[in-house]
Amino acid sequence: NDIMGGMFAAIGILAALRERESTGRGKLVKSALFENTAFLVAQHMAQYAITGEAPPPMSVKRPAWGVYDIFETSSTGEDKGKNTARLFVGVVTDTQWEVFCREFGLADLAANAELRTNGQRVKHRSWLIPRIGEVFKVWTRKDLEVKLEAIGLPYAPINKPWDLFDDPHLNASGGLMEMRVAPGKSIKVPTLPLELDGERLGKRADPPLVSENAREILATAGYSAEKIDGLFARGIVTAPP
Repeated sequence: NDIMGGMFAAIGILAALRERESTGRGKLVKSALFENTAFLVAQHMAQYAITGEAPPPMSVKRPAWGVYDIFETSSTGEDKGKNTARLFVGVVTDTQWEVFCREFGLADLAANAELRTNGQRVKHRSWLIPRIGEVFKVWTRKDLEVKLEAIGLPYAPINKPWDLFDDPHLNASGGLMEMRVAPGKSIKVPTLPLELDGERLGKRADPPLVSENAREILATAGYSAEKIDGLFARGIVTAPP
């Protein structure tokens, strides 16, 4: 995702250079990592908004880290049955492993010579992850977040792409825009994760309806108004609803 941030920054810079060529003035370019991540799941958000069906999750087949997983926490009344009772936690370095074992009172794991390095922990995931899962299960999600934040271990709540429709930052920053997908129906989708001179890039057009702009397109292709009328009259080109 950090590569995506750099990629869109480069795209924005190229756009600013083209602007300078034509107007003599450049642009202030901003490209934020969070908005880039939202842009990556735009198609899943749109699919859910249009169909109401959630796409199946992709599973990780070959983890490169000993502890880099989603764990269940103790459900509270507000968490029960929701993703908010789950938390992603990563322990990716040997120093983080020492901190994790010390702060959670896991002296036996810290003393285990077969878990000293990440490579060793990967080999023992079959029993290590369930053991850590039992440790986390006694914590509520909110309390575990506070603990992990205090000791500096990476974590993140589990969200789905469509949860971003209500994300305060995306909505406040103009990171979502309305897009018409059918007559009388619009959905929100992420905008390009770029700012030029402090403004988001606007929407060029909605996806066209069937035969929408047909006359303009045929005229551009060289058809006269009389021939275009004839195509519609004979049903060769369907009139827009």
